Amino acid sequence: MEQLDLPGYIRIKIGNHGWKQIGGDINPGAHGGTIARADGSLIEIREIQPTRAHVGDGEAAEIGFPFWTRDGNYTIDDLNFTTKEVKSAMSYVGLSLDDLEDLTPEVRATAIAEALHAYGSGVDEGPAGWAEDVVPGKVLWWGSKNPTGWRYLKDEDRDFRVMLREMED
Repeated sequence: MEQLDLPGYIRIKIGNHGWKQIGGDINPGAHGGTIARADGSLIEIREIQPTRAHVGDGEAAEIGFPFWTRDGNYTIDDLNFTTKEVKSAMSYVGLSLDDLEDLTPEVRATAIAEALHAYGSGVDEGPAGWAEDVVPGKVLWWGSKNPTGWRYLKDEDRDFRVMLREMED
């Protein structure tokens, strides 16, 4: 695992875990969610955004699918909180060094990566489509005891299809 020891008490370490929900709503299908995984040297973050929640039913129907995503990848060098980019990202989300103090080094790394992602640093458009297209594998969703895949978001797929049928009538 890559580690960064910074002045003072802060140690940041990229952990090693599969996909898990780190942000968003308890119902990410309807309201959005952010998931992440880490392999010891890289943190991958995917923000899953339901189109209807962001643009409404009419425009979502024109788009034609229920989800789009934003992806970011962060190495240990990207997470150095002494850089201007990280300081700006942390300020943007209201995260201070004091907030990081009681976290484990792995959670600190994820928190900084999530701040960078929210700030738009290192973020690209990810896949768009149906739940099966945007969920990269098994995810430990909030409210779940075991990792599940895209089916956790299937209610929004179903509701989106119903909305499309109703608009056709």
